[in-house]
Order: sequence, then structure tokens, then C-alpha cells
Amino acid sequence: MDLITFAIPFFLIAVLTELALDRWKGWGVYRLNDALGNLSTGILSRTLGLTYKSLFLIIYLPLFQLLQPYYQAVGFNWSLNNGWHLLLAVLAYDFCYYWKHRLCHEVNVFWAEHLVHHQSEDYNLTTALRQSSGGLQLDWVFYLPLLLIGLPAEMVIAAGAIDLIYQFWVHTQKIPKIRWMEWLLITPSNHRVHHAQNQVYVDKNYGGILILWDRLFGTYQEELEQEPCIYGVRKPLNTFDPLAANLQHLKRMAQDAWYTKNWWDKFTLWFRPTGYRPADAEAAMPVPSTDLAHFQRFDPQIRRGLRFYAFAQHLCYSTATLALLWYYQSLASGALLTIVALLVFSLVINGRILDNHPLTKYLEPLRLALYAGGLTLLNAQFVPILATYITISALAWGWLAISGKEDTVAVVCD
Repeated sequence: MDLITFAIPFFLIAVLTELALDRWKGWGVYRLNDALGNLSTGILSRTLGLTYKSLFLIIYLPLFQLLQPYYQAVGFNWSLNNGWHLLLAVLAYDFCYYWKHRLCHEVNVFWAEHLVHHQSEDYNLTTALRQSSGGLQLDWVFYLPLLLIGLPAEMVIAAGAIDLIYQFWVHTQKIPKIRWMEWLLITPSNHRVHHAQNQVYVDKNYGGILILWDRLFGTYQEELEQEPCIYGVRKPLNTFDPLAANLQHLKRMAQDAWYTKNWWDKFTLWFRPTGYRPADAEAAMPVPSTDLAHFQRFDPQIRRGLRFYAFAQHLCYSTATLALLWYYQSLASGALLTIVALLVFSLVINGRILDNHPLTKYLEPLRLALYAGGLTLLNAQFVPILATYITISALAWGWLAISGKEDTVAVVCD
């Protein structure tokens, strides 16, 4: 996890560079609302991850200790300081990742978690940072086979971090096919295929670092010039709220399980192929799929002032998150949970501002009031910083509320 935390500043520099090029060259691959939605889910993932222990470690470590006599008998002795050992660990991890990733697309309950990464209807470097918060904690199962080769937990974590960091650079539309790499490695071209919802591209190219697994197991698809990628998911999210993003498919499955009268479906729909719904639930609560022939991205129009406000707030949340990732171990558990809860609430409201949701005119003042109440949790040196932030935000929001009323009056008069 430390590797990923160290990599975050470099990710953000790369995002800003691609954004600057996008504006300079007029590529049109960035929209503020979608980019902030992506980054918000990434922040949510990192902050919520501080509040619970990984099930992987809770289960993997005792099993590793139990198998120590076996490892000693066969001579397994992995070391993070050995480059060849780390390379082999990454290859083994990537093999497990392929099967985890594939089943995440093929089984309802696993898709509920992985879906978050695919919801963006744009494709740029912020898409790489759009990560699930991992609430269901199911993916640890797929890495248990690494016990058979005696891979210590710290090497699994390091290999996983390397695998994830590698995948960052492939989330771009502006790097064309790299012919020699397409045969062996995941590239921007073959990963664009993976994120597309076109029928020919669906459920293809699952590898993390190696595309070799897809070629071996029949899930490879080349990017086609005559079939431009349409990004997103067939049942669109239609909000920039990161919490709603994490609950989208899980909520739908829970509603189906509650509504259907078929008891077999109530218990099995979770493990059926992705998209399966009981017939009676689907008839009563239809969820139309995207019409790809007339595809339109979710792009609610809001005033420039609100866009600037949401962007400025997001910069504040990003800064607070980076500070929290560095210093969370020095916080008491109660303070940590309170800070995380306030950040989550803030991200939700900021997403709804970008949605142009009417309730934000009440929720944003409530958020600032809660922040004011949280001043007592801070060390004295941080109080002036937060107090200044609250004051400036309150003044800006008040001005936006007043100017919004004037805009409304002007429209009525016209």
C-alpha cells in the first residue's frame, strides 16, 4: 500500500500534464464533472481503506504460518530484496489477477464491486484512479493460490501494488497501438477495448500487465479502426456521487432479491452471470440499457460558478486526503473515523453539485456546519487553516446562492 501512496503525486502530475495537453491541442477527452467523479471514487477508496483491516491479511497470514513446514520442506524462501523473486511474484500475481478480473465481469456479486472502475463515460488518466472502495472484500479469494508457492503476504502486496501502478498509464486515448507490445503486454490500445461497451469489445482483455493470458485463454480482442470505443457501462450511473457509484449494482441486486417471489432466485441471483435478473423483478422494475446507436454521455449543465466551486472543493479534499494518508497512524480511531465520515459526506455532496441536484442548497451549508463542529478534533495549529477554509467556502456558497436566485429571476423575466 505504501508504494501506491508514494505513486499518487506522480499520478496527479501525469493527469495534470494530460489535461494541459487536452486543453492546448483540443483533444476533448476531459470533462470536469467526469474527471472529478473519477478522482472522487479514488479518494473514497483510499480513505475508506484506512478504516478496516484487509480480509486478505486476516486470512492469508495464519494460513501462511500454518504451511511453514511445507515451505521449509520444498525450499521456498522468497525475498523482496531479490529482483528475480519479485519479478516471479509479479507474474504469479498477474496470473491470479487475470482470473479475478475475468470473474468480476462474469459473476453478479463480483461485478457489483468492479463495476465502479468502468462507469466513466470518458477515457483518460483519471479513469485509472476510479477505484472501488472494496466494501464486499471478496477479491482476496483469488490470491489464495499464491500460498501454494509460498509467497509471503508482503510480496503479494508489493506485487499487487506494482500490477496496479503499471495499469495507470494504459488509461489514455492518445497513445496509439504499439505493435510489438500488443502481443505480450497490456497497452493503451488493448485496454481501451476492455473499457468499451461495444458488443464486440465486451468482456475482453482482462490482463493486468500481460495480455498473454487473454491470448492463451481466448479473451483477447484487438482494437478495431472501424469500431470506435464507446466508454461506460450498459446501465449508466448518471451521477457523479462516488458513494452511489459503489452501491449501484449492489443496490439493484438487493432490490431484485427483495422483490422476487422465487426463493431460489433470492439466494442465487448474486452468483448468476452478470446482468441476470429474476423475470418478475425485471418486469416490475425495468432498467433500460444504453442505446449505443444514439449514445449520449451524462453531462448535466451547471453554472460556471458552481463548476469552479466544485473544482476548488475537490482540490481541498484531495489535499486533505494526501495529508490523511501520511499521518493517519498518529490519529486516535475516533478522530480517524470522524474525519473519514466528513470526507465521504463531502465527496457525496460535491458529486451532487456536479449533478445539479436541488438538495445541495441545503446539504452544503450542513456540511460546512459539521466541519465547524469538527474544529475541536484538530490540533491547535490546524484550527486556523480549517476555520479559514470554512469561512471562504461559506462566503462563496452564499454568493452562489444569491446569484443563482438572480439568474432564476432573469430567466422568468425574459
